[in-house]
Amino acid sequence: DVNTIVCNSKKVEEWGAEHRETVFPFQKGGTAEITFGVNQNDVTVHLPGHQFTFPNRLNLSVFDYFDTQGDFTLQSLSWE
Repeated sequence: DVNTIVCNSKKVEEWGAEHRETVFPFQKGGTAEITFGVNQNDVTVHLPGHQFTFPNRLNLSVFDYFDTQGDFTLQSLSWE
């Protein structure tokens, strides 16, 4: 799982299937901006030089909770 982005969603205490993305555009000690686009069918994750989609299994139009884990520091988070 080193240098792998893992996305998942949880509904009524049950996890769905993991989506694993092996493109890892981050450098140790560097900074990066990540943005999310949400529609009824999926979430598009925009990374530096790469993007991928993840199914919006909960059919939410607005997400009010994200959880992150890993060896990084989150400097800011905003919703528009």
